[in-house]
Amino acid sequence: MRTHRLPPVETVHAMTVHRAQGSQFDRVTLVLPPATSPLLTRELLYTAVTRAQSFVRVVGSEDAVRTAVTSPVHRASGLRTPLPGGQSSVRSA
Repeated sequence: MRTHRLPPVETVHAMTVHRAQGSQFDRVTLVLPPATSPLLTRELLYTAVTRAQSFVRVVGSEDAVRTAVTSPVHRASGLRTPLPGGQSSVRSA
C-alpha cells in the first residue's frame, strides 16, 4: 500500500491518563487495569473517555468497567479533620 493513501495520524505510543489531562485526541484507546486495582476510579474513566473527540475504545473486563463506574476517588487530604486552634470547619470567603 502506498503511504500517501493512508489517512494522517497523530502518533502517541502510550500516555497515562494523568499526563493526557488537558489534551484532546481524535481517537483514544483506554487500557484498563484489573478490577482489583486501586487506580481504577470513576474520575480516571471519565478523564480518559473525555480526551476523545470522535472515538473511544475501552479495553478491559466488564468487571473493571463496572468497578470504575462505581468507585469514586477517596481523598486523604486531611481537610475534614479539625484545624489547629479549635476551628472544626472551614468557611468560604
